[in-house]
Amino acid sequence: MIKNKQGITYRTKLMGFFLLATAITSMVGWYGYTSSRVLMKDVTNLLNKTQVLTTLYNELDQIQNDLEVYLSTRSSESLQSFYDHSNSISNNNSILKKDAGFTERGIKIKNLTGMVDHYLKVLDETIIDKRNKKMDDYASGYEQAVKEYTYIGNYIEKIMSTDLSDSAEKYIEIQKEIDRSTTINFFMFGISIILITFIIILFSIEITKPIKKLVSYAKEVSEGNFEVEVGEEKTSSEITILYQTFRKMTISIRNYVNELQEKQRLERKLIEEKVDNLRMKNALHEAELLALQSQVNPHFIFNSINIGAKVAMLQGDSVTCDYLENFADIFRYNLKGLDYDATLQEEIDNVSAYMSLLLTRFGDSFSFHLEVPKEEEIRKFILPRMTLQPLIENAYIHGVSKCEEGGEIELKVGKEEDRLLIMISNTGERIPEETVQLILSRKLKYQKNQQQKGHTTGIGIDNVLKRLRLFYEEEDVMAIRFSEGKTKFILNLPMAKQSNDACDSDA
Repeated sequence: MIKNKQGITYRTKLMGFFLLATAITSMVGWYGYTSSRVLMKDVTNLLNKTQVLTTLYNELDQIQNDLEVYLSTRSSESLQSFYDHSNSISNNNSILKKDAGFTERGIKIKNLTGMVDHYLKVLDETIIDKRNKKMDDYASGYEQAVKEYTYIGNYIEKIMSTDLSDSAEKYIEIQKEIDRSTTINFFMFGISIILITFIIILFSIEITKPIKKLVSYAKEVSEGNFEVEVGEEKTSSEITILYQTFRKMTISIRNYVNELQEKQRLERKLIEEKVDNLRMKNALHEAELLALQSQVNPHFIFNSINIGAKVAMLQGDSVTCDYLENFADIFRYNLKGLDYDATLQEEIDNVSAYMSLLLTRFGDSFSFHLEVPKEEEIRKFILPRMTLQPLIENAYIHGVSKCEEGGEIELKVGKEEDRLLIMISNTGERIPEETVQLILSRKLKYQKNQQQKGHTTGIGIDNVLKRLRLFYEEEDVMAIRFSEGKTKFILNLPMAKQSNDACDSDA
């Protein structure tokens, strides 16, 4: 292990090692890059000599084929392909003209480009003669094109053969240079790997030895021995600080564990107090339900009996009988309590009886419409008792009763996929959007007076919403909208809840 007697930090060592490794890697990389650039340039020159010629040779073959197809079929596709290849040949011919000069190869290229230009001219004239239906002219043009095509192809092959012979010698020289460059690169790469590996080994030994010792201390602490004595290690300033910090951490953990034990004791006592409070709140909640169950508005009973007496006096016993029977049904339904669930049919029967009382009492001041499907699955749908009547009461008290010209209340039931939709709508003033949000979030605090408590139960919308959410274990069970001049309370209840309850009852 290298002793750090001069107090050099690991950071300084790491930076030095990094700079050294970077310098070595950069040298190897720079040499490889420069040598590869030189070799690549030579190879590119070799390839460029034949690339354009090869492309031109292939394009000539394709345009000759397009000419033959067009002359025999007058196909528009072959004509389009002919002009595409003609443009490509012109572009490649322009590139070749740049290589034309007074060298042996330059003169050959110059001759070749001239022949290609004349060949393209002959092809264009032949196409024009064909389109003008000059049979003798385009036949003669085709024969001339075939001759020039054959001659140009042979001429290109001769140039490429000469280029290939010249390139062979150059390729041998390039191959020797590649081998020499590869050998030097491997040598430099091997030296750099050996040097960097040696430095890494020395540096890792200096770092890992004190860390292994610190790991043994940490293991004892993890096993619960917070009294372990942590020694000192002066390998470097970082290690010294690490050991000091670990020693302080051990002391802090020991103190923290003692604090946690005390805190757990206090939290346990607090939880016991919270449980007692929850039990008390549950008892209060049960008392509230019992109070809601037994609450009957005396004013409603008085009015109902009073109207019954007046109806009996004015219209006879049959109407009185119906009126009092509806009243008795409502009263009996209320007495069953909120702890028992009801079917949708039972809720609708209760609402119908209630609306019959209101219609008898207030005459033609409003109308009531009921629309319920006949499916047994819908009518036997289970929901909390006293869900619909409070909403109907709300529709009358806060809706149609305030309309001097009368109003309309509608109860409509429908099914969409696996959801049961119950809509209670009424004409009247629109509920402000802020109030709607407060109702759905159960944050609206009502200043209830005697009139606002309702006719029979005194159960408000908030209580209905709370019981629906508890019963179906969903938040989005109620929506409040205003459309077509009506306020609509829409209950969106899951049908799946029914099957789950049925399975539970079967079990």
